[in-house]
Amino acid sequence: MPTSDVKVMRLRYAGSCSCGAAVDKGERAGWDRSARQVVCLRCLDASAPSPPTPTASTTPPPEVTVEPVEDEPGPGPLDIGVAGAAAQREYERRKTKDDAARTERSRIWRALNGFFYPDGRQSTHAWKVGAEGETRVAAALLAATEAGTGYALHDRRVPGKRSNIDHLFVGAAGVYVIDAKFYKNAEISVERSGGLFGPQVETLKVKGRKRDALVTAMKAQQEVVTAALAGTNAAGTPVVPVLCFVDGLLPMWERNRRVDGVRLCGLKGLSKLVASQGDCDDARRLEVARLLAIRLPSM
Repeated sequence: MPTSDVKVMRLRYAGSCSCGAAVDKGERAGWDRSARQVVCLRCLDASAPSPPTPTASTTPPPEVTVEPVEDEPGPGPLDIGVAGAAAQREYERRKTKDDAARTERSRIWRALNGFFYPDGRQSTHAWKVGAEGETRVAAALLAATEAGTGYALHDRRVPGKRSNIDHLFVGAAGVYVIDAKFYKNAEISVERSGGLFGPQVETLKVKGRKRDALVTAMKAQQEVVTAALAGTNAAGTPVVPVLCFVDGLLPMWERNRRVDGVRLCGLKGLSKLVASQGDCDDARRLEVARLLAIRLPSM
């Protein structure tokens, strides 16, 4: 290996060399920046070029003072993001705009409008509600993380777009792409039609109104995460789209909590869903979470 790409340091995380030797946290070893691989001192010494044999005509090299190598961290802390940060910023932007528009109206109108709509227009208030819903979902995922179920990431940026993914959770059964939706006491249902001699059509309804756009958006987010894992060691990891209805009234039967491959759940059901058994051990889950944190950075 080219020694110019290897830096000697004291590891802050335990690792293993390609030869199979384990290197504990705090021990000195090499760090191959290009391969992102720990190199034990034995392999580092073996790969170092042998010094030339001195001859009568060889001028001795000048004495060089070697300064101690500054410790360099291994993999940094996982960037989990801040749940609801993007929605909160959008709410504050819209609220500022609404407040500025109020100043142009009469005092009586401002007083009445401020009483009935303290958070601005209804569309502005929706962003505040959305941010609160994401925070509650994040709390449920935090409990799952602390239980050792997996790793949560919040408010991830979609490459090339202004949109974001509310939550990601890397569990034993795969990566869950979670979108938080807040519909207070709203009845959630799945309507099925067709079948027998034709294709079956599944329709998501919220308060009796069709919400197929929610399903379409989740399928698009699923594709974004799948593309982020493509070409890596995590390619092929199952990616599960989830619509989490905070305070929504979900169907009683489990079969009615799926629509076109998208899972439907509440806060309690979310904790159970992400804890599903699978083939990914903790080291694998952390590796996938770090990969997603880099390829889908936080907002």
